[in-house]
Amino acid sequence: MAHRSYRLSISPEGAPEIRRVIEFDGRASLADLHRQIAEQYGLDDSDHFYAFFTSGRYWDEASAYFDPRTRGRPAHRALLFRLKLEPGKCLAYLLDFGTERRYTVTVVAVAEREEPLAQPLLLEAVGDAPEIARSPADDAEPGSDDADGSESDPPELAPLVALAEAFLDVHDELDELEGEPEGAPDRSGPILAASADLALALLGALGENSGLFFRLDDWLLERSLSVRLLDLPLGLAQAREFERGAALARALVFVDRELMLGDLAIVLAKAGRRDEALAQLALNLDAAEDPALVEAKAGETYRALGDLPAAEAYFRRSLAEATTSSDRLQALIRVAGCLIEQGRDAEANALMQQTRKLDGELQGQANPLPVGRNEPCPCGSGKKYKKCHGAAS
Repeated sequence: MAHRSYRLSISPEGAPEIRRVIEFDGRASLADLHRQIAEQYGLDDSDHFYAFFTSGRYWDEASAYFDPRTRGRPAHRALLFRLKLEPGKCLAYLLDFGTERRYTVTVVAVAEREEPLAQPLLLEAVGDAPEIARSPADDAEPGSDDADGSESDPPELAPLVALAEAFLDVHDELDELEGEPEGAPDRSGPILAASADLALALLGALGENSGLFFRLDDWLLERSLSVRLLDLPLGLAQAREFERGAALARALVFVDRELMLGDLAIVLAKAGRRDEALAQLALNLDAAEDPALVEAKAGETYRALGDLPAAEAYFRRSLAEATTSSDRLQALIRVAGCLIEQGRDAEANALMQQTRKLDGELQGQANPLPVGRNEPCPCGSGKKYKKCHGAAS
């Protein structure tokens, strides 16, 4: 059986005389390519997001794949053999959405091998890595920061930062509710509604400019702006704020199309709008680029409609489509949860044994389960992960 490999040349933008030529196995992902670029050019990616644009045009939303720590089509699921790469094709790579360190990736050759490549091979290194440009904050004069010692907002982001922080400040109140005693009046609905209105104002100001959105998200990295925004439609549906949830899901499509259209179908289903939910679901399935995600969202839609056999079928299809251990873990949790709801506890327990084993393996890796402890549990319970399947982690 032949195994496809890709020979890629990576150069800093505007400096083709400097290059690193690396051969990758076809099942390597854009995340693997990112790691090699960072290693070969001495880039520190610990505090900055990255993105690839397969059209070769920066901030081309239709061809973008993003750092899995943010939102959008994830780079770790974009396998090279699926990207229709041919010799001569160029991809754009970007590290740090603020200072934008840019590199051009050119496909040199596509070949067939008898054995898969166990790891990328550096074939050629020409020219010294360029000195990393310092950011404006690095060169600022002492005392140029705000009075509290924080960095000043970039001028182009300042109005958006104000809107984003207003949303985040209100959303922070939801975390404060967790400390209230059991039986206290539920105040989450009004807070969710207020945060949704502020989120819609922010998104209106962004005008579906994904480049600007991800720069803003990078600037507010510690406050998890994108995670909170993208979690909000389902949170609103949980609080029966269906109209706001649907409006917000539609407004966020430019950030993560498949995730938000999937959540839109779920919100419509929870609102009892069955025909609209199933129509949206059909569109999502027809255009699926990330089958594991889209099938999972289909399962959640049918679960919200009360059709548990259909939900189970889609969850199992999502499990079959899973390409990473973390995706498989989340799919197993969803299937097990659906089995429990159907009273099939023995089958669910058998699956949960697999889940615990896989979860243990992931916790021993450098990059464990990518479900934030404050994110909704993938089992669909409506609880945060840390209070559900993540309670023991």
